[in-house]
Amino acid sequence: MTTIRLIDPTTQATLSQFTRAPRLENLQAKRLGIIDNSKVNAENFLKAIVDSLQSSFELTLVKYHRKPSASKPATSEIIDEFAETCDFVIAGVGD
Repeated sequence: MTTIRLIDPTTQATLSQFTRAPRLENLQAKRLGIIDNSKVNAENFLKAIVDSLQSSFELTLVKYHRKPSASKPATSEIIDEFAETCDFVIAGVGD
């Protein structure tokens, strides 16, 4: 007699524990970080966002990082650098 063993492949979602940064009161004269996921249209899309924010809020700094691949996260060094030098960060997706 053959025994068939059934295994349930489902699992519970793993929730990351993190603390959200406090919201900014406004964007006037703030420092912006941009993380580009390197997909085809991300650069153009993010440039349009930066241009709009720059003209509306006179940003004091725009720091740009393009990831080598959309499938890889930004390195911890980039995240730490942006956390230290930017008031807010936009991570952009293209396609």
